[in-house]
Amino acid sequence: MILNALVLNGSVQESNFFDQVTGVQKPSYTVNLTVLDADTNEKYECQLTEGFPRLEELKEARRQGAPPDVQRQIAVQLEAELPPKMATLPLEVLKFKGKQASFIKLVCRLAQVAQTV
Repeated sequence: MILNALVLNGSVQESNFFDQVTGVQKPSYTVNLTVLDADTNEKYECQLTEGFPRLEELKEARRQGAPPDVQRQIAVQLEAELPPKMATLPLEVLKFKGKQASFIKLVCRLAQVAQTV
C-alpha cells in the first residue's frame, strides 16, 4: 500500500540494549515520522526501515561493530537529513506494528517511484 504522506515531524530515537553474552551496552536507532495521509487526513506514526542513504550507512556501521559514538554521530547526521515539516513523501507500508487498534505504528520505506523514459 502506498501512503501519500505529509510530514509533521521526524526523529531518530536511540535505545540501549545489553548484549546477553558480553553484557556490553549496545545502541539501537529507529527512524520515526509523524505523518498525515494527504488523501484522508488521518494521522499516523511511521517507522522507516529503508530509503535514506544515511540510514543504510548507520545499519552498516552497526553490523561492523563501530563504536557507539561513531554510530551516534551518523544518527545525528541522519536526523538532520530527515524531510522538513509539510514535505510530501510517498511511503510504502510494509506492515502494521502494535497490539491495540488505538496504537498502531506503520512500518514503511520510501516508495520507489517508477520512472518512464
